[in-house]
Amino acid sequence: MSQVFQFNFEKTYKEVDVAGKLFRVEFNDDALNRYQKSLKRFKVSTEELQNAATDYEKATDAEIDALSEKQKEITKDVVDTFLGKGAFEELYDIAGRSVANLLSLVHYLNDLYAEETLKKTNESQSKYLANLKK
Repeated sequence: MSQVFQFNFEKTYKEVDVAGKLFRVEFNDDALNRYQKSLKRFKVSTEELQNAATDYEKATDAEIDALSEKQKEITKDVVDTFLGKGAFEELYDIAGRSVANLLSLVHYLNDLYAEETLKKTNESQSKYLANLKK
């Protein structure tokens, strides 16, 4: 009688409750790639905004409006990339139409992404190193 070994894959998503609404955050290869690109765009755009907004007293109303809209768009990009198209608009209303409130969600999603990728890297390295010792 032969012995059957069983292997099961881990699920490649996490469910995240945001203000009472459940979202599924995928962690497959394609999703991780999208997240990394979106977070990179967010970082670059945020740095550009910080450099552009050095002197609000001299800025025109149009410039202030443009900076505000840019902040909203880069936040929307991250939220929709992680939680699905349309998630930003729904959560923006729940957050009191405040991008500042949604920025804490962006930081949470960034931490979730970093935690998941670090966990996978550490697991792989541990298994590899354990096999080397055998």
